[in-house]
Amino acid sequence: MEFSERLRELRMQRGISQNKLAEEIHISRSAVAKWENGIGLPSEESLRLLAEYFEVPYGELSPNREREAALVEKNVVIKRQKKVIAALSAVLCTALVGAAAFWYPPFREYVFPFVLGILFSAMGVFNMCGNIATIHWYNRRRVRKEDQKAYCFAMGLGTMIMGIGTMLFSALFAVFHAAWVEYGSLAIMGLGFLLMLYAQFRYNRGIF
Repeated sequence: MEFSERLRELRMQRGISQNKLAEEIHISRSAVAKWENGIGLPSEESLRLLAEYFEVPYGELSPNREREAALVEKNVVIKRQKKVIAALSAVLCTALVGAAAFWYPPFREYVFPFVLGILFSAMGVFNMCGNIATIHWYNRRRVRKEDQKAYCFAMGLGTMIMGIGTMLFSALFAVFHAAWVEYGSLAIMGLGFLLMLYAQFRYNRGIF
């Protein structure tokens, strides 16, 4: 078992959050998140503190430095690539929206909801991937560990559907100004909202 998996397992067995663990061994919460997600390795001193805190032998936590370092480097590269792709996508979307507003003046009135739809869709994809930030946030809620992946996916899909509905309304209503566009977009956004509600009551056992 890799160090990141073993650390996460020990923390969940103890029933504490990443923030609580960080406080107990006097480090930052972000450091724990990096360790658990395979994009960082603890120092020898941190390993000793972790072993003492979880009451396990030091050797049980001590990772294969060469293998783990290679894995960390790979994960760091992947993370950088994702950031580059996200940045390029944002620039492309901005360029497309600007071009549409320039070449088709009626669309200018609907630029804001269209951009809002893009943001909602991006947030949806972000959640569906079960990223570090959302997983940590869900740990502080009432979502059980075994339900986190399904919860991330359902919430993300619902958010993305709402974003798509908003973008469709902005793009099509600027052209057709028809009731079917408005009602159809509302129906799509409603579907996304219902999916988010389902996720909340199914996995989070309530709205909050």
